[in-house]
Amino acid sequence: MIAKGIVGKKGELFPPKEIRDKLGLKSGDEVVYRVENSKLIIEPVPDILTAIKMPKFAKTTVKEFHAERQQLAKEVAER
Repeated sequence: MIAKGIVGKKGELFPPKEIRDKLGLKSGDEVVYRVENSKLIIEPVPDILTAIKMPKFAKTTVKEFHAERQQLAKEVAER
């Protein structure tokens, strides 16, 4: 699906209703923004119950998870 949206005066992103509906996004929902190859990718953050039901795609130890989380937190704090 491709659709146009706008950027507000304060930098807010306003995806069109058809995109919000397709992703199930509602006011106040959290999303993750990331940039890949000069493209902005926006993904909804699943609630914990949805996340638990999602297929598992990687095997990570708790220690590895915490190390990755700390690294991401450090990168975010530096911005």
